[in-house]
Amino acid sequence: MIEYGVVLAGGFATRLRPLSYTKPKPLFPILDKPVIDWVLERVVEIAKPVVSVRYLSHAIRNYLGTRWGDAVKIVEEDRPLGDGGAVAHVVENLGINGPALVAYGDVFTDISTKSLWEFHKRSGAAVTIALVRAPPEDVARFGVAVVSDSGRIAQFVEKPKEHVGSNLVNAGFYVFEYDALREFIKPNSGELRIARDLIPRMMRKFDVYGYIHEGLWFDIGTHSDYLRANFAALERFGAGVQSVGDAVVVPPAYVSKGVTIEPGSVIGPYAVVGGGSKIGPYARIRESVLMGGVIAGAGAYVRRSIIGDGVVLGRWARLVEAVVAEGVYIRDEVHVERGAMIGPNREVEGDVRNGEVLP
Repeated sequence: MIEYGVVLAGGFATRLRPLSYTKPKPLFPILDKPVIDWVLERVVEIAKPVVSVRYLSHAIRNYLGTRWGDAVKIVEEDRPLGDGGAVAHVVENLGINGPALVAYGDVFTDISTKSLWEFHKRSGAAVTIALVRAPPEDVARFGVAVVSDSGRIAQFVEKPKEHVGSNLVNAGFYVFEYDALREFIKPNSGELRIARDLIPRMMRKFDVYGYIHEGLWFDIGTHSDYLRANFAALERFGAGVQSVGDAVVVPPAYVSKGVTIEPGSVIGPYAVVGGGSKIGPYARIRESVLMGGVIAGAGAYVRRSIIGDGVVLGRWARLVEAVVAEGVYIRDEVHVERGAMIGPNREVEGDVRNGEVLP
């Protein structure tokens, strides 16, 4: 088996701002469980996890220490290294001298790493890349692989500008044999990207194969991606609705532990309410994610929005297709309109117009 599984969790998550100003992307919850937990549960099938951190590393360290303890090693980057440079840093830091699993800490998937490893060994590959089928409109966002009938990758193009004849994209899980891992470690190499810099180099020297995963997979790189991942999780794992008295819960919906919902409120469909939240009477929450400790006043209306930790929504506040970062207080009867985004830890006293950004 593999000794170490390297989980990359150091990125800035710029496309998830303003939520990511205070919460690193690996801690964004899917059904009230941080996405990094979903990844680590895959990794521990075959390897001891090592998490590479940098941006908001203290938050990740604190969480992993509480949740996983000594079961997870943590290695911190001293500067931005790119995903390839981060792997090299871990390999050198731990003295890894065998095959390694590498996984991005911000993808939501039910991939079997046991199956990935078994495929890798059968193929005799030096490198195996997990691939998923992407919708045509999303292909250009990812690294795209053209795969032969044997599974060997014949061509790999990072974020192609033109169609390359394939919709198989990089799923963010790799297996590297040690000979391939050594390609990461070059003197004075600076910042390295796995897909952009290293995979093309490796394809000239080694057999690189693609393992096609047909199950659940979502990148949570944007606000809409994050909502879609939660909605997919609701459809797959949406059990867990707690008793909420006289409130109505329309499935699929997930109400976490410690949530109180007062009579007359309707939750769902496609709603996630994080732990410790309090929903007042006659509130309406649908197609939205409320992170932990959100308070929604009487008559609050939230649709297709993301609401950060500890947000307070006043009575009859109305939010449609909005993003609100943690610690925000939205006063009574304030409307936050489509595409609006509100940065963390501020008070909002007046309406926020379509597309307006309050930093």
